[in-house]
Amino acid sequence: MTQNLMQKWRGVRAQVAGSAPSRQREVLFNHARSIIEHNLGRDWQTLNRSRFNHMTTFEYLARMKMYQTVGKEFAVAIQNEDEQGALDAINQYGTRVSYRSSMEAVLNDKFQEQFFCCEDCNNYFHSDEMNSTYDGDYHVCNDCLSDNYSFSDNRGTYITHDDWADEQEDDRNPEYENIGEYHSSKRNLGHIPSSYDMRTPRVLLGLELEMEVHNDYDKDLRAGVILESISDFRDEDGIRHTYCLMEQDGSLDNGFEMVTAYTGLDVHKNQLQYFKQKTKGMKSHNTSTCGLHVHVCKSSMTTLHGAKLVLFINDPANAELVKAIARRDASGYAKFQNKKEDKHWLKDSVHSSKHKADQLCRLNSDRYEALNFRNEKTVEFRLFKGTLKYETMVSCLEFAFACWHFTAQASTSELTTAKFLEFICSPNNRKDTRFLRAYLKDKGYELADNIRKGIVLAKIETVPADEAPTEIRSTNISTLTYEKV
Repeated sequence: MTQNLMQKWRGVRAQVAGSAPSRQREVLFNHARSIIEHNLGRDWQTLNRSRFNHMTTFEYLARMKMYQTVGKEFAVAIQNEDEQGALDAINQYGTRVSYRSSMEAVLNDKFQEQFFCCEDCNNYFHSDEMNSTYDGDYHVCNDCLSDNYSFSDNRGTYITHDDWADEQEDDRNPEYENIGEYHSSKRNLGHIPSSYDMRTPRVLLGLELEMEVHNDYDKDLRAGVILESISDFRDEDGIRHTYCLMEQDGSLDNGFEMVTAYTGLDVHKNQLQYFKQKTKGMKSHNTSTCGLHVHVCKSSMTTLHGAKLVLFINDPANAELVKAIARRDASGYAKFQNKKEDKHWLKDSVHSSKHKADQLCRLNSDRYEALNFRNEKTVEFRLFKGTLKYETMVSCLEFAFACWHFTAQASTSELTTAKFLEFICSPNNRKDTRFLRAYLKDKGYELADNIRKGIVLAKIETVPADEAPTEIRSTNISTLTYEKV
């Protein structure tokens, strides 16, 4: 069956390419054909994987016909340098054509233009029609913007008509005094000055922490206690800043989310000290609903830097380290993927635009990955489980901060657990990783107290003492994994 289809495709290719002596057109034509053939072969493998597979033979034949039609129309449009015809071919069957992002790359190569996929209607358009909504979190076409969005003067960005209507009402839920509506904190929080403003590059962080409240406690009162303790911050000039606010979150059973302003590690460490004491009537870690998210500035990031961060966090070889600090495996809200095996995500990002900011936003297509680059100004570390323990909160902040700097400096071959442990133990980084190093030690990681000793230990594992390296044998610690510096 597949062989017959390939024969038909070659016939189509001969018919369309007969009038095209150009080598460039032939290369693009072959690229388009390879996309079709690859996906047909993948579908056939899927069909044969199990006799109970959902794709019936009839559905498979229908899909083959669809691919054949799309492939022919797309190839003809490329042949005739018909940009709009190529777009129409991609959009004709919508998301049922699973390889549209690869066809987008062909468009970019052929027409030397940039195209994007509207996140509302899922159709492709020229980048001139791309509109930013929700501060760059989503991008839509002109028609979808007109039909579905209004400009918010409060937020300085386009939001949906429904959200705009809700915004005209009081941001505070009339049921609560201390808890605002979902996303109401964003326009009321800003930058808080800190000593980290003087560093180059300036890397600031924001924290989002979800908490559940026991049913026999008043949720609004619990939020009020936290706000009274940590919400106000005064800088060196005595100017008052709002450190955090509380807001509703529909993913929680009976809780709220604490959202902080953007600032340096020093301010976070100072303000969060409230959580050194036991928080009555509340929980975060021992739930199936709560997460902790850290936002890190990406204004100074390059696309290469962002890609290295993605590779480091998602590398299965680093999974043990990441899981130790995240305190959970992948979830539906923070998915891990092996980014080394298939680098289409990186190719799609680079081909999506000539602008760094757009490329960074498209390093992940699904905002519910462990790392979310879809926000306009930040990369979001979504991997952490919730916590109400001060040391763990600060460790998560330090981990995100250290990862940002580590991946900026390391080569792609150095994105390893051992190199990361070496990095956080180096004299220049010890101040910013004090809680993180203590946390990893508690989890069974042995770190070098003095990096000049020439050895950094990773996860402790027991081996016969006479097999341990000489440098370690004298410490009475048996270890298996280590790296010479």
